[in-house]
Amino acid sequence: MPARKLLRKLIIPLGACFYPWPILGENDPKNPSFEIPLMPANGWEKTSAKAWAKDLQLPLESETNYQSSYRLYATENMQFLGAVPKSIALTATEDRPEQLMVIFANKGDSAPDRLKVDAYANASFKDIVDIKRLIEADHDAVQKKLGQLFGKPTHQAFGDSGKSREFPERWDFQGTSFLLTERPGEYCALRILSTESADRGGRVDRISDTSLRERMRRNVIHRMNGDLIIENIPMLDQGPKGFCVPATYARALLYAGIPADLYLLALLGKTGAGGGTFNQDVENGIRTLASSYGRSISSVSPSLDFPKLESFFERGIPLTWAMFVDEDVNRDLTLRLRDRATNDPVAWSKILEPKRKAARKIKINPKSGHVCLLIGCNRKTGELATSDSWGPEFAERWITLEEARALSQGDLGAIIP
Repeated sequence: MPARKLLRKLIIPLGACFYPWPILGENDPKNPSFEIPLMPANGWEKTSAKAWAKDLQLPLESETNYQSSYRLYATENMQFLGAVPKSIALTATEDRPEQLMVIFANKGDSAPDRLKVDAYANASFKDIVDIKRLIEADHDAVQKKLGQLFGKPTHQAFGDSGKSREFPERWDFQGTSFLLTERPGEYCALRILSTESADRGGRVDRISDTSLRERMRRNVIHRMNGDLIIENIPMLDQGPKGFCVPATYARALLYAGIPADLYLLALLGKTGAGGGTFNQDVENGIRTLASSYGRSISSVSPSLDFPKLESFFERGIPLTWAMFVDEDVNRDLTLRLRDRATNDPVAWSKILEPKRKAARKIKINPKSGHVCLLIGCNRKTGELATSDSWGPEFAERWITLEEARALSQGDLGAIIP
């Protein structure tokens, strides 16, 4: 097929929520179709990720000094390569796009709502079978469409060893590779990346311990109000499902220079349908992934005290923290942000006194387990900085030490170079 004709086909119909490039050909006003650019406009080296994300209408998810990401959780009225996407994400390094990843049916987003909102709910045999069938159907539909565009695929190994390795079907066109993976009962994923990256099997150059330690130290900020805070931690939005554990560990891995994917970590961590992961399971599952880049997941003494926490934060090392969510406290953490910014540390510490006293009466809901990051502290105000995998607006919030101790599950972890 001539290159120009094929390139026009690679602007793929997706759905009415995307940028409205009209399809050349038939137009049905009752069923409008729109298109998106499936490949970087000026090649992988010269295309701006920010510009491509704008064309894709993907909202900004995260932007640090080293990397950025854009993500959209799609709706049911979108059609993409014959299937309904669940998540579309573009990742980049210094505005250079690295990968466009489309997740189709999977055990998180495709699970019934009752499983998404209750991580302790048990998936029935029918739930599991239904999800598996959705994944198979999406794979078959996308495989057929890509075959019509590119012909027969080749096969390759992608990712690290063990359970983290995928064996996708691969199609290449003008410097771009399309890798389609089906993990039975887990997910169907389409990775779009440069052929150079595909040839490397998705691996990136390892950052030396010395370089990583120095980069982490540069991320430490001391604010005038006494905040000790770590910046440049990637955000990853887990979406409307209980994937907080794999999302939080993915953020910690990305921060440490290790490629990490939310859905793959959910597989490694044995996350249930809709959500629900035991910390020990995900830690065991990702140790091999981390060790392949010369890193390890270290357990940290569970006591929450400033001297110990500061010893990590001063080095730019965030901590994974298993805790329980109290709805009233969680809501209040967001409401506090504006008042916290307009009060000096002494005044703010006094304002927080009722919160500290109320922490003594917090009653734990054992079904409200959650994992987030601890990214800083303030001795003057007696607070810890948390970061949740719920989107950019939850990247930094502050909780009193008393509330944190009342809600803690006693499980802290770190990646220490």
